Amino acid sequence: MEMDIGNYISSLLYKNKTVALPGLGSFEAAYQPAVIDQVQGELHPPGKTVAFNANLVSDDGLLSGMLQEQYGLSPKDATQTLEGYVNEVKEAIGRREIVVFPKVGRLYQDYENNLQFLPDGNNYDVDSYGLPTVSFYPVARSARPQPVKERPKKSTVNAGPPNAAQATNNGLIAAIAAATVVVSVAVYFLIFGAGQGQEQAMQTVPTSRVNVRPGDDTAAKAIPEEEAPAETEAQAESPADDAEGADTERPTPVPGQQSYVIIVGVFGNPDNVKQLIDDIYDAGYEPYTEKAGKLTKVGVQRTYRSEAEIEAAIKDVRKRFTEDAKLYRW
Repeated sequence: MEMDIGNYISSLLYKNKTVALPGLGSFEAAYQPAVIDQVQGELHPPGKTVAFNANLVSDDGLLSGMLQEQYGLSPKDATQTLEGYVNEVKEAIGRREIVVFPKVGRLYQDYENNLQFLPDGNNYDVDSYGLPTVSFYPVARSARPQPVKERPKKSTVNAGPPNAAQATNNGLIAAIAAATVVVSVAVYFLIFGAGQGQEQAMQTVPTSRVNVRPGDDTAAKAIPEEEAPAETEAQAESPADDAEGADTERPTPVPGQQSYVIIVGVFGNPDNVKQLIDDIYDAGYEPYTEKAGKLTKVGVQRTYRSEAEIEAAIKDVRKRFTEDAKLYRW
């Protein structure tokens, strides 16, 4: 009789805080309050997340009791069946395989022979079960125009020819008008001149350092800067090739190679985007950017051969930049 013991772990976690695999460890469901993810722009509801504790190896009787109830086994037969299942899990982990527990997560052994667990993100809190994740974006507010108050009209009285006081007032008004024109011109150049300077600064960021898959940067470095205009003219003669290669937002994946992205921050200011890209590059990582409306997501992209490398990279990125760094795509 084939028994899928792994499926019973998920159902037991809805009613129990821990479910033990005797001799291997226990799955623990811990309450987690609502979380605001500023990087992804998401509001996650409260719930219970699952972790694996390798120190709790004693049998709590939950899985054996489930086997007795579902298959009518005796306590002795249920215990032997559970021990056989745990031994199969241990052998698979010893062969460096990833053991999948449906709706719970994946368990594997890293290069230091420590057990690592990746939860599936299922919510085991019955009270908040089914609440969706809400996405949000910053609201850009513009200043409200102030109402213009009408000035009372001055009554005109024929006072005869202007005197010296009127001439002085006219000269003062002319001086104020000239000063207003000068200030307006200066403000115009300060605003629009600074905007052009920022635009030129953004144009100087080398695109070869952004969204380049690790290991593919040699192709970008192989073309000297003096030959760049010649390449542009060749591209102008073949518009079909330019149309196919115009989309450089994301790198083209190399066949047989897997990659992942860790988002470090989300910015609306181009200067902050450029600064973080330079910091990521100086730290030895390949930068990654993605537009999301008026915001820009900035992160790290790398290739991997095992999930243990992903965990190590996340720890290093959080240590170097921010604890809010999160795995975005893999």
